Order: sequence, then structure tokens, then C-alpha cells
Amino acid sequence: MEIQLSKVSFQHESYSRAAAPPPGWAGEGEGGERPLSRQVFVVQELEVRDRLASSQINKFLYLYSSESMPRRAHSNMLMVKAVQLCPESGVGGPECCLRVSLMPLRLNIDQDALFFLKDFFSSLAAGINPYLPVDTATEAKAEPDLETDPGQSQGPCLGPDLTVSMETTSSDHSSASTGSSSADQPIYFREFRFTSEVPIWLDYHGKHVSIEQGTFAGILIGLAQLNCSELKLKRLCCRHGLLGVEKVINYAINEWLTDIRKNQLPGILGGVGPMHSVVQLFHGVRDLFWMPIEQYRRDGRIIRGLQRGAASFGTSTASAALELSNRLVQAIQATAETVYDILSPAPPLCRALSDRRHAHRRPAQPADLREGVAKAYDTVREGVIDTAQTICVMASRGHEQKGLPGAVGGVLRQIPPTVVRPLIVATEATSNLLGGMRNQIKPDARKEDFLKWRTEDSQE
Repeated sequence: MEIQLSKVSFQHESYSRAAAPPPGWAGEGEGGERPLSRQVFVVQELEVRDRLASSQINKFLYLYSSESMPRRAHSNMLMVKAVQLCPESGVGGPECCLRVSLMPLRLNIDQDALFFLKDFFSSLAAGINPYLPVDTATEAKAEPDLETDPGQSQGPCLGPDLTVSMETTSSDHSSASTGSSSADQPIYFREFRFTSEVPIWLDYHGKHVSIEQGTFAGILIGLAQLNCSELKLKRLCCRHGLLGVEKVINYAINEWLTDIRKNQLPGILGGVGPMHSVVQLFHGVRDLFWMPIEQYRRDGRIIRGLQRGAASFGTSTASAALELSNRLVQAIQATAETVYDILSPAPPLCRALSDRRHAHRRPAQPADLREGVAKAYDTVREGVIDTAQTICVMASRGHEQKGLPGAVGGVLRQIPPTVVRPLIVATEATSNLLGGMRNQIKPDARKEDFLKWRTEDSQE
């Protein structure tokens, strides 16, 4: 897995007590508190690329953008701002106000990549020594000893000056140990804010059942297929204080998971299998009737609303129907390829088809209907040529070994897979044609496929 960061910047500013607050700082409290320092971490582009040999995914995580949600110019994908403040009581270390902002994300998760990341971070966490806090019980035992020693030493032979000196030494030692203990404490976050709601579009591809995760969870992880499942990370604002980075992360994760379980399960289940295309069909029908009403309520232009509703209905319905048809054609193609592998007498002669089918790079999607027709024609032509060459090679090899009966036998053995081969070629050509039509109606779909899959045109 590769993590790529582009245009990363980090800024640290320190302020004196008399200095003015940093630009844009609006956190000066009622007591007139001033910031001590300020840190800003900015990442303009963040990508995680899948490089597992068993995966066909290209980009695991990247910034989502489309015609309906274009990326703003010079926008930063991730921004973290932290301001260190003096505590209101004036006792203890500095307190931090943390603000995090994130832009929309697209996730393409392969099951093998998910397990790889899980194992990697588990081993990484196990290799890091956990933080061991200072044993305060030992310090508590030491302080009474220091307090009782001066009392026991006070006698007729000791003057008041020596007593005061010993008490001062005990007090200095106690304050020094308290200061060192507070310096080792985690950062106290007085305020944490996740400033914007972040939509996430999720694709997941399960491959195999893993009983190690539990019977039900293993079956679910292995069989699940998600396509454009949508969820959102809601805004967060915590002002009751959190001690340590770990508690900040746990707070955010718990809040998001609770919100997803309560409010966002329909958006996730809407991407199961072909449900996304079915949902698009219903959205198109809804827009056909709802957009004219919405436009009429807004400015009274019902004709404009009818035009928008009809356009949305046509685009959504056509793209969903093409997507469902393409899925059906691809399922037929996969079945035909399996039957072809079973009936084929000599797998090495079918190396071209097998290599193209099992390679970790998919052919590039056609950009429009014209390119789809051209790719479909090339697929049919190459299929006919490959079939003819395979029959000729089988006949020539049989003739070399056994003469005319061997040639006839070689041709006869090649008849069963040859009968199935046209179905594979036809379905592949139909898939190219349907893909070209879909990409012409919905250009964002081709862009997402190019970023998601390892294709012949994608860059390493």
C-alpha cells in the first residue's frame, strides 16, 4: 500500500505573553487568555494506492469530485490547526484547542487490502511500547517522610532557622517532582472540532469467506459487495475536555459510528449488489415529479422545473438501466469463460484469452458510444482470428503426431470450446458497447472507473 502526500506544509508559531493573537484567532476567553503557540498542518492532496498483487484496485482512497461536486481551486484536502493556551487556573501545562477539516473522500476497498492494513497496523501497534505513567504512589510515600524528618529533628539543640531551611528544601523537592510528572502527562484538549460534514462514497469487494473473523462476520465480509454506498462523517464539537490524543480519536470514532448506526444504514445498504442502480431508477422517477413542484415553489417557473425533471429522469434511468444490463452481460461472460476453461482440451493454446481475463489490469473503458462501437468491433475481429488460429494449430499438431486422423481428432476436440467462444466474444463486445453508452451519458462514471481499477492506461 502506498500513501502519497502532495504539497504538505507545516507551520509553527510561538507568541509571547504580550503578543497579539494569531490572525483569525477567535478563541480568547472571558479571562483574556492568550495563545502560547499555534501549529498548522496542511495537505493539499492525499491518496492511498493499492499495490497488492492479488488486488485489481488502483486507488484505495482519494479526493472525490464530480460535475455536481467540483473541487474548489487551491483547496486543501486535510487541514489540522492546533492552538496552545495557558490554562484558565494558571496551574499545569498548556491546553490545546484542535480543529480538523477534511474534504469529501472516495474509498475503493478490496478484502485482501483491508486484511493487509489490519494486520500491518496491529503489528505496528504491538511493536510500540505503551505509555507508562509516573508512579504517583511512590511520590506520595516519599513526601510524608520528608515532612516527618523536620518534625523529628526539631529539638532543643535546633534553632528556628534550620527548621525553616529543612521545610523549604522539602517544599522545593515536592514542587520539582510535581512539575516533572505534569510534563510527562498527555496533552489536554480543551476543545476539539471537526469543522465540516464529510461525505464518503464507498465501494467494497469481498473475495473469500474468512472464518477467523467469526462465522457470521466472515461470511458477511467475504460475500459483501458494495457499490457507491454513501455515508457521512458529521460535524463534531467537544468542549468538555479530552486528555490525550487517543481519547480524541476514540471520541470521534464513537460519535461517527453511533450516527452511522442510527441514521445512515439506508445509505450503506443502498450500495449492496445492484441496489445502487435500482435506487437511481427511483431517484429519476422522483425527480420527474418533484423538481417541477420545487421549481414552482421557488420562483414559479414550472416549465423550467419540467425540463430539469425530465433531464434528470432521462439521465438517471438510462445510466441505471445500462449499468444493470452491463452487470447481467458480465455475469453471462464470466459463466461462459468458466465453461470454456472446463471444455478446453489444451489450456496453453488459450493463453491469450486467459492472460487477458486473469491479468490485474483491465482494458480501458470506452470514452463514448463511438469508441465503444470501435472496441466492440475489435473484440469480435480478434475473437474470430484467435478461434481460427487455435483450430489451425490443433489440426497441424495432430497431423504432425498421427497424420490425417490426428488432424481430424484435434479439430473435433476443439469443437466444444469453439461453440462457447462466440458467446464470450459477444458478451465482451456488448459490454464495451454498453460501457460506451453509459460513459457518454454520465462522464463521471468513466473517470471513477479509471481511478478505481488498474487499467492498461493507468500510471503506476
